[in-house]
Amino acid sequence: MNSRMSLLCFMGLGLACGSEMTEPPNTNPTTNNNAATNNNAANNNAENNNTVTPPPPAGLPVLGRNSHDVNKIEFTWMTNNSTPLDLPRDIAFNPEKPAELWIVNTGDESTTVIQDLDMETEEVVRYKSFGSEHFLAKPSALAFGANGTWASIHETDELTQGPNGTPEDFMGPTLWTANLDDFDSGHGSHMDMLHNSPLGMGIAWDVDNVYWVFDGHNSSITRYDFNQDHGLGGSDHSDGFISRYAEGEVQRSADVPSHMEMDRTTHMLYAADTGNNRIARLDTTSGTQGGRIFPNYDGINQFKMNDAVLDTFIDGSMFGMQAPSGLAIKDGVLYVGDNNLSTIYAFDLENGELLDFVALPITPGGMMGLDLSQDGDLYGVDSVSERVFRLRAIPEE
Repeated sequence: MNSRMSLLCFMGLGLACGSEMTEPPNTNPTTNNNAATNNNAANNNAENNNTVTPPPPAGLPVLGRNSHDVNKIEFTWMTNNSTPLDLPRDIAFNPEKPAELWIVNTGDESTTVIQDLDMETEEVVRYKSFGSEHFLAKPSALAFGANGTWASIHETDELTQGPNGTPEDFMGPTLWTANLDDFDSGHGSHMDMLHNSPLGMGIAWDVDNVYWVFDGHNSSITRYDFNQDHGLGGSDHSDGFISRYAEGEVQRSADVPSHMEMDRTTHMLYAADTGNNRIARLDTTSGTQGGRIFPNYDGINQFKMNDAVLDTFIDGSMFGMQAPSGLAIKDGVLYVGDNNLSTIYAFDLENGELLDFVALPITPGGMMGLDLSQDGDLYGVDSVSERVFRLRAIPEE
């Protein structure tokens, strides 16, 4: 089993042990404008009715129960310098194998898979093979889908198939098998690919073989439907369908992923709109089909969507954010990682209320992808130190 180094105190990154982060401004954007009026009313009611003012929210155990103190949670590095990671950008648990963690590496365009995570039988394997430089070119994000598949998206607009190969903007999401008997992280294990989103920054699964992509080149949110995949190592893309939403309404920040999460109950898509310092929300049921979009390298149906409803779910400036990047959703809570501040925030998905936050001992610019394990632990990648970390709640005494 790999060695583990649990951190209950970290020095040297401007975080003093036991110190608390200052409360960010406007912890509830829907009520702050009337805060003074509401407080006066509450005080008057308390005096007239002899009631007790309710205690502050309890916060989330995995973030320290509103202590805003990393010492109040168990922070653990789950990998070390011997783990084959190279500028990791995103992580995701395989939903069919809850102890299997997948990590995409931008540095060497590879995939690292940890099986039996944190067990005596833990095994770490790095996958890279012929074609990785195209099918997994500079990966920025991954998302698991249906029936043992997953998809990646890539932050590149450069040649990926040699000087006489496909053009610079011939990029988009790749569909993969998650069967490790077949997976090689290259041409042989890719199951499909479509090509209309160079500089892709985030990806989220919707249903069947449908994925949403944060398209940094076109500043849009783009829906990709692979329909029937072409099988391992194939090349038939003719049944794909691409729909470009909200063009010009989101903004890429170079080298900082803009990850996304789909709430399949409400059909709302949440995107870390890093360049605009916000969490954008797209109603994926909105919009009407418009004109065709180009280039059309795959010879398929590609359309712009008009009148789609994209709004600001979280204005990052109201909470002191600078560069929202990693996202995760569980039990009605949206977790947001700020790449500049190394801080994780938690918001109520129903009303956008800030539930908790905590700053972590991670070098600014390092924290990227997030995911939650089946038992509620929060995992993430530090791209600077090239390690995976875990946050785990400390039981209350």
